[in-house]
Amino acid sequence: MEENSSVCVSIITPSFNQGEYLEETIQSVLNQSYSNIEYLLIDGGSKDNSVDIIKKYENRIDYWISEPDKGQADAINKGLKRANGDLVCWVNSDDILYPDYIAKRVQQFKENPNAGMIYGDIEKGPDPSIRRLRKGRQTSIKRMLKYAECPIPQQSAMWRHNVIEKIGYLVPSWHVVLDREYFIRIAANCSIKYVPGPVAFFRTHERTKSVAEKLKWAEELPKYYEMVFNENIYHLSPNLLSYKNRCLSKVYLRCARISAKAGKKRDAEDFFTQSKRSSFCNYILDRYL
Repeated sequence: MEENSSVCVSIITPSFNQGEYLEETIQSVLNQSYSNIEYLLIDGGSKDNSVDIIKKYENRIDYWISEPDKGQADAINKGLKRANGDLVCWVNSDDILYPDYIAKRVQQFKENPNAGMIYGDIEKGPDPSIRRLRKGRQTSIKRMLKYAECPIPQQSAMWRHNVIEKIGYLVPSWHVVLDREYFIRIAANCSIKYVPGPVAFFRTHERTKSVAEKLKWAEELPKYYEMVFNENIYHLSPNLLSYKNRCLSKVYLRCARISAKAGKKRDAEDFFTQSKRSSFCNYILDRYL
């Protein structure tokens, strides 16, 4: 793959108090089979042993900083603003890139010159020895809005630097929908391409599976999709805006399930009512308009 080594790839790792996993993440970046990599590590002022781990590898890290930030999206944005690569991605500080990930993506972008973003599959589990496949699939802005879907595993996604110049940075106020929002924004402005095959490992642990984390989805998902349609933040066509009720019905139903599993009965009932209301509006539109 080194015939493509003129292409520089910027990899950003946002991190905060992830010393337990950070070294494995760093090693997965530094041990890539592709050599022309710019590595930026943005630490949020960790109080554990993270900085000691970073210093162990600092001669191979192009840029790192440890200072308080406003959350993951803010940390990623710091990296994006410093990134000089032709291609860009981020890997969280508890995840792992497989050795040929960067080489594969560089070649795939060469073969797909019109693609603004390329993504694929990942594997997930509590430990790399216990993992199962999570597949992505080809999608479009139409499908993303019609079915409230985002089948783009974050760890598998890479995009061209000029995409950042076109659409900007992540929204710092989002905590769990930050990647969904960014990828849907990319799809609304650029061509995206799915290429099958696992390229990274997504680690699931207690922090990622907590009730509080799941309830955050029920808080942010409706706000996000209501902004998409009510404020038309992506300047969507009337045809895409027509999927509002169908999309919101699915979003509210998902939030009802999340709330019910968390024991939030009243919230679950409210979301279910909203889902039925949106679904009925969609039925009327489909049948009579």
